[in-house]
Amino acid sequence: MSFWSRLTNVIRSGRVDRELDTELQFHLESRIEALVAQGVPREEAVRQAGRRFGTPIRWREQSRDVKLLPWLDSLLRDVRFGARALRRNAIVTTAAIASLSLAIGACVAAFSIVDALLLRPLTVRQPSRLVYATFPTGNPERPESDTFNDPTFVRLRDAGRGHVDLFAMSTQVMRPVTFWDGGGQKERVRTQYVSGDAFERLGIIAAAGRLFTAADDTAPGASAVAIVSHAFWQRRFGGDPSIIGRSFELVNERARDVRALQIVGVADARFTGVEPGRPTDVWMPYTMGDRRGFGNYYYNWFRIFGRVRDGVHVEQAQSVLHAAFATIRRERAGRSAPDTSPEAIARFIATPLYLRSAANGPSPLRQQFARPLWILAAIAGLVLIIAGSNVANLFLARTAARERELSLRLSIGASRSRVIQQVLIESALIAVAATLAGLVVAAVAAPMVTTMLATSDDPARLDLHLDWRLSAFSAVLALLVTGLFGLVPALRASGVAPIGALQGQGRSTMRSSALRHFVAIQIAFGLMVLFVGGLLVQSFARLSNVNPGFVSSNLLVLSLETVERVDAERQRAALLEVLPQLRTVAGVQVVSATEFGALGRPWTHVMAIPGTANARLESSVMPIAPRYFEAMQVPIVAGRPFGDADMIPGAGAVIVNQAFATRFFGDVPALGRTLDTRFGNNDGEAPHEIVGVAADTKYDLRRPPAPIIYLPLSERGTSTVLVRAAVPGQTLIPRLREAIPSANPLFRVGNVRTQAPVVGETLLRERLLASLSGFFAAVGLALVAIGLYGVLSYSVVQRTREIGIRVALGSGQLGVVQAMLVGVAIPTVLGIAAGLAGGLYLSRFVRTLLFEVEPMAPWSLLLPFALLALAAMLAAAVPALRAARVDPVVALRHD
Repeated sequence: MSFWSRLTNVIRSGRVDRELDTELQFHLESRIEALVAQGVPREEAVRQAGRRFGTPIRWREQSRDVKLLPWLDSLLRDVRFGARALRRNAIVTTAAIASLSLAIGACVAAFSIVDALLLRPLTVRQPSRLVYATFPTGNPERPESDTFNDPTFVRLRDAGRGHVDLFAMSTQVMRPVTFWDGGGQKERVRTQYVSGDAFERLGIIAAAGRLFTAADDTAPGASAVAIVSHAFWQRRFGGDPSIIGRSFELVNERARDVRALQIVGVADARFTGVEPGRPTDVWMPYTMGDRRGFGNYYYNWFRIFGRVRDGVHVEQAQSVLHAAFATIRRERAGRSAPDTSPEAIARFIATPLYLRSAANGPSPLRQQFARPLWILAAIAGLVLIIAGSNVANLFLARTAARERELSLRLSIGASRSRVIQQVLIESALIAVAATLAGLVVAAVAAPMVTTMLATSDDPARLDLHLDWRLSAFSAVLALLVTGLFGLVPALRASGVAPIGALQGQGRSTMRSSALRHFVAIQIAFGLMVLFVGGLLVQSFARLSNVNPGFVSSNLLVLSLETVERVDAERQRAALLEVLPQLRTVAGVQVVSATEFGALGRPWTHVMAIPGTANARLESSVMPIAPRYFEAMQVPIVAGRPFGDADMIPGAGAVIVNQAFATRFFGDVPALGRTLDTRFGNNDGEAPHEIVGVAADTKYDLRRPPAPIIYLPLSERGTSTVLVRAAVPGQTLIPRLREAIPSANPLFRVGNVRTQAPVVGETLLRERLLASLSGFFAAVGLALVAIGLYGVLSYSVVQRTREIGIRVALGSGQLGVVQAMLVGVAIPTVLGIAAGLAGGLYLSRFVRTLLFEVEPMAPWSLLLPFALLALAAMLAAAVPALRAARVDPVVALRHD
């Protein structure tokens, strides 16, 4: 018979059995009729035919092997038998599936996020040939930079021809736009500027309309066109094809510029951008960028990508570009170097240019969360080992309980391989059910974790759909769980001695050493999860309690928008007129304004301080309005705050923080000192006099306060208003939305936030690690306790007769409890020792993420140990009490 016929017969084996029975009966009847026809009496004919024909069962089994696939048939039979066996123990089976599915779901969720953000290649043509340029900065906070300026890009592109085709793509920025169907309301979308050949180099096609071409790289601002992503087209416009040719307005807040752009195309659905986790909504020609950025060596605002040509090694292309980069730096050394010393100029010129792989796209989100996600994936793996050990313990206990059944099967001719297959199939059924449930857990958990990667204003978006990569990973997990945690029970089951077990009259002859080994494994990995999770939770708790230097409670941050295009000077003047009127709103305590929020680094400036050794220094610069320090509740430690007179252009007053004064003036008072610099286009005449010293505030809670110079708001425009509320902030927001347009119709309120959540959003990475590692630690602790409870409960049942004899001989309850606990004492101690050693080793990988927490600190060591000890005592209490209350009369009758 053909293979497919035999395969079909396996599926309909019941029909095959009936056909074989009919066929065998026909042959037997034919033999009988032939003998009867020869004159043999019918009864004798039946006897002779049966003797010559042989056993019908043997003939049927041999015929079945011909008509179907024996190995597949036995497999399906074992699957049906295993399903019935697991259904008979529904409670235990459900508990095993639930614990295992939680662990598998965590692993699948971790893999789906890691794959989407870190591993999956871009959906472009030959992603392995894509590169992007970087160079070292010497700054520990940002050791490598990937942003370049227009003149450098043009020269590198010309130098690399024949080796690598370079194109430009800016970093993504959330910008306000106004669409024709939005009622004039501004919407914030992710935008990106790209050179005209970018889509061609990436191998992207248009889903509608056209994409950019080299013709769009004309004079700055000449090609006012845009392309929208397919996802944004569907989400915002419902896939309406009529958007091609329509226009919208783009607001460049920094340049105070509003431009009308025409939508000329929709990108292919598979392409969402080059930054995983942050899909682009709108692309524009990079010539539509800030006009100040063209021909300007000081304006770095985009990345340089490239496609290495076929037959060219990346190293060859890198050497060609590095030579051109060194030439550019040599020409610019006198003006671009950090200072004028020969050593610094030599370092500036010798700065190497690297070509990094862009196969899966450069992503700030990846840089921030790569290590935390790998750590969480490793913790999820440890939890899976703990859950798998529980399942192994379950099957070991079930094997011991079924020892008489297995012995009987072996004694009547079953092979040991068939017994191993039976137990492994039962393990596989548990693993498959847990994997399917785990996929459901992952489908819920992965999007929840993704929301923790970014703020609600600029959320992360990852493609987490079920594809072949996730399916393959899930299948591998199911196989590993089946093989690693089902093999030991299967081998134990096949090692049953038939005669010994049958003579044991139902008493299990299987030793429980394997159970204790799995207990040691559970405790070791459980302690490792607790240790690492405890470090991360402690770190987040301490970081959350860091004083930022200002009071965030009852502080509202308002983003103002202008209803018409105005220059910076008019906007600044209008804002300074609005602020005093807002102070009259009921519930408002203090009002001020600033260019930046309290957290998030301001722009930096290099300047000189006459009369000091600091010929050139770098500091953060923050323009503010009067009463800023009162609104933020930041004390002035020396001098005075800004007044209204300081807002007049050319006043020349500045305020510095204590970190600035200490670093650049030492013990000399900073008041009255001057800064010889120019801060911006609207800057007053240099020098600037320091009129006050403010207490330190932190733009990064993880680092010491940075030097800050506070400028009067007259020097730069702003649209961020700070309101210190005397009433709950939510009740004040509607009043402010009405009061601001009433005070000046030029403004309307955009986004309104309270400052306290903004502080929390700076700790996204730490909150993610603390939340998930703490959750995994709790799950791991519960699984360890369940596993220990199961082992001790099984031990009580197994040793019931022994306990009865001990009690009958006069052993007290304490002695019985001690006898029960001694069996798991050694594996517990070994597990604790291994767990502490493993936890200390793993702490090496999280040390850079910790804040004021040391792995060897007493609390770091005692906390996980105490939690594990408490869980172990609670898990052991019920089995120990059960053992102490055993009735010796009943126990001695126990089979």
